[in-house]
Amino acid sequence: MFKHSGKTQGCHSERPNVIPNGVRNLFFSKIPYFAPAVFRHLLWKEWRENLWKLTFGGAVSAAFVLLLFRIRLFPDSQNCIMISFVQMLALPVIYALDIFSGEMSNRTIHLLFKFPVPRWKIFFSKYLISIGGMAIVFFISSLLMELVAQGRETDTGFLLKLNTSFGVAALLLFTWFCAFDVQNRSEGESLIAIIVVIIGWGAVFLWAGVCNVKWAMHFVPYNYITIHVPEKSFHIDLIRLILSTGFAAIINLVIACYRFVKIRRVL
Repeated sequence: MFKHSGKTQGCHSERPNVIPNGVRNLFFSKIPYFAPAVFRHLLWKEWRENLWKLTFGGAVSAAFVLLLFRIRLFPDSQNCIMISFVQMLALPVIYALDIFSGEMSNRTIHLLFKFPVPRWKIFFSKYLISIGGMAIVFFISSLLMELVAQGRETDTGFLLKLNTSFGVAALLLFTWFCAFDVQNRSEGESLIAIIVVIIGWGAVFLWAGVCNVKWAMHFVPYNYITIHVPEKSFHIDLIRLILSTGFAAIINLVIACYRFVKIRRVL
C-alpha cells in the first residue's frame, strides 16, 4: 500500500514559486509584476547562466583600460579604438557561441521547451539578457575611459560616444549571429557561422568602400565605427544608417525567432 503524505497533491494544490528564493539581483526586482512569472524565471535562468560572461568581459575590459590609459603608449583616442574594436568582435562571439548550441549539445533544449511559455519568449529571454550584458560591459568601459582620461587629450564625452558606436555595431553583429546560429547543434558549428558573418560583412564593407556603393554602406554594422572619423571619404548619413541597420536587425530577429520556434524539426 502506498502512503499519502499529509499535503494535498491534487490539481488545486498551491502553485510553486518559480522564482528562486535566494538573493536576487536588483535588476530583476524591478521587473514589472505584470510580466508572467515563468518569463521572469527564464530571464533569471539566462542571467545566472551568462553572468560569467558579463564578469569576464567586464574584468578584462577594465584591465585593458587601466593598463593602456595609464601607460599611454598611444593617444587616448587610439587606445579607445583598440579596446572598443576588440570588444566589438569578442563580446558578441562570447555570448553567441553557446547561447543556442549549448542547449542543443547538452540536450537541455527539450526541458526548456516544457516550460509553459511560448517559444518566442524563450528566444527573447536569451536575446535580451545577452544584449543587456554586452551593453553593461560597453557602458562600464566607457565610463572608466572617461574617468581615467579626464579630458586630457579629447573633449569630455568623446571617448564615451566613440566606445558607444562600437557597442552598437557589436549588438548588430550579435543579432546577425542569432539568425545564423540558432539551429546549430554544437559550439563548433556556431563558431563557423560566426566567422562567416564577421568575414562576410568585412568583405561587404571593403567592397562598398572601394567601389563607392553608398546604398550597401548603410547596411554594414561596421560603419558605426566611422561615425567619428573626420575624413569626408568616410562620411555616412547617420539617419539612413540607423534606419537601414535597424530594419535589417528586425528582419534578422524575425528569422531567428522563427527558426528557433521550428527547432524541433532539426533535432
